[in-house]
Amino acid sequence: MVVRIASYNTALSRSSEGDLLNALTSGCDKQVLATVALLQHIRPDIILLNEIDFDPSGRIVTLLQKALRHANKDQNLDLPYAYSQAVNTGMPSGRDFDKDGIASDKGADALGFGVFPGQYGMLLLSRFPIDTVATRTFQSFLWKDMPTPCLPKNSRGDSWFDTEDLSILPLSSKSHWDVAVDVYGKKLRCLCSHPTPPVFDGKEKRNACRNHDEIRFWTDYLSGEPYFYDDQGRTGGIDQDDFVLLGDLNASPTEGDSYRQAIVNLLNHPKVAHLPFPESEGGIEHSSQIEKNISKCHTAVWRMQADYVRVSQTLLPLNQAVFWPKKASQEATLLKNTSDHRLVYLDLPFTEI
Repeated sequence: MVVRIASYNTALSRSSEGDLLNALTSGCDKQVLATVALLQHIRPDIILLNEIDFDPSGRIVTLLQKALRHANKDQNLDLPYAYSQAVNTGMPSGRDFDKDGIASDKGADALGFGVFPGQYGMLLLSRFPIDTVATRTFQSFLWKDMPTPCLPKNSRGDSWFDTEDLSILPLSSKSHWDVAVDVYGKKLRCLCSHPTPPVFDGKEKRNACRNHDEIRFWTDYLSGEPYFYDDQGRTGGIDQDDFVLLGDLNASPTEGDSYRQAIVNLLNHPKVAHLPFPESEGGIEHSSQIEKNISKCHTAVWRMQADYVRVSQTLLPLNQAVFWPKKASQEATLLKNTSDHRLVYLDLPFTEI
């Protein structure tokens, strides 16, 4: 059995609460329709979608699943299982995190950057059952509780965040999820996240610092470091061998504004399969002035590798790619009205138990 696993920053998040729900309800939103058509074409069995606004009622998830099943009867995509939880974006903090003298409770002063709770959320869709009991989330894990955190400093060399800030500031700008999926009787851990972009800050580089440690989280988690505590009250790192790492990590080992050592350490972790990165011809065409060995792995139109699907050493992909066709290709029409990111996927063989 071949299982296709994908990660895609959909850029479907909207600027106002309820707008994405309205777009899905209308059935005629161009971006939603284009995204559905793209997913139906790729046909993932498991996919992490970044930048899907979180809706506590669950209606956004239900409507998206329905659209994937019915928007095109010849391409019906049934992903009946979903994992969607609250995230830190837009959650009021009561603090002045950006130190502009105003505690606004949104934007840069929220627990994660956002103008309303749940903006830029995450959603995992699956053809296979999700074990919610075994699944772990780390939305509330405090940044200060990571040993030797990369905390920002002001121009005097003092901590940018004060004691009261650090007593409530989580590490995750959205959340970190370890979702257990039952694939043909075998448990697969899907490690999902969307670290904050390492830009849009000041000389203190608070976003770059947070991006670094959000990525470092997974390196320490795979190493079994004992300091972790999840939202379910359990401690310690990963407890099994088979996993897939998914998400828009907003970092590249070769380019961009992140503190690159974090992504380099994660990709070189002994438990992560050391495979070539997925490629596309469209990425090369889009960035003709950049060395092909770099541009072929780009996943974002601003010319960077940002999105990942990486697997454990215990798993061997049959195929992997960035879906970015050349402009002359008929498939390129599927990119119209979609995200400024490109979908990344790989195919894994599984034997039914």
